[in-house]
Amino acid sequence: MTALRAKAGLYLAAASVLLSAGCGTHQERTTDDPGSAASAPATRPSTPLSDLARLESALANQAGASGSAPTGSGLSLARHVGNSASYLWETSEGKVCFAQGAVSGAAMHETACLYAAKTTVEEPGSRLDTFFGPGDGFSEPYVVFAAAPESKVTSVKYEAKDTSWTLVRKLDARASGRNVYYVTLPDGHKGWIDVTLEQSDGAKVADRLPVTMGKTP
Repeated sequence: MTALRAKAGLYLAAASVLLSAGCGTHQERTTDDPGSAASAPATRPSTPLSDLARLESALANQAGASGSAPTGSGLSLARHVGNSASYLWETSEGKVCFAQGAVSGAAMHETACLYAAKTTVEEPGSRLDTFFGPGDGFSEPYVVFAAAPESKVTSVKYEAKDTSWTLVRKLDARASGRNVYYVTLPDGHKGWIDVTLEQSDGAKVADRLPVTMGKTP
């Protein structure tokens, strides 16, 4: 599994792995997110909601202990599929954090943070900026990216085919006010995803984001 990572020059929180008392092996699975073409609704969990709530609480407590406590806006569920889920949140220091974890069983998760206001787009002229990934995650390849404040995603495609995506949350103004999206990538994905954005004036523009697995900044 490819570990969570942020781009070079950004603050990356040490990956955290928690094994609950009595848990044995550390099994890796990845969080999953709904969305497809027009931002799809969050995937309905196949595990008890109480388990999902316990994971969210554990992530919030761990974040607080490590100095990356969520603001009053709390955690936003980015993806939940099978026994894995991912969350995104903001801190009072202007960081954006992303965590993936097992919903039940071995209490394992990984967390990474970055200062969103200090990030810049990867490609000249692009309105998109990779925050986390691309990586294999716990259960599926994924990438988390932000779009310029005046833009919103209306479709994401790979090789002309719709790819699952969802709007996770709109960041606070001090963290740039951008919309953050979670995208499920095809297995072994390399190259680019094609993103259609709608601007504040209603105009549609095409953009692209590099999402080659293992790509180094």
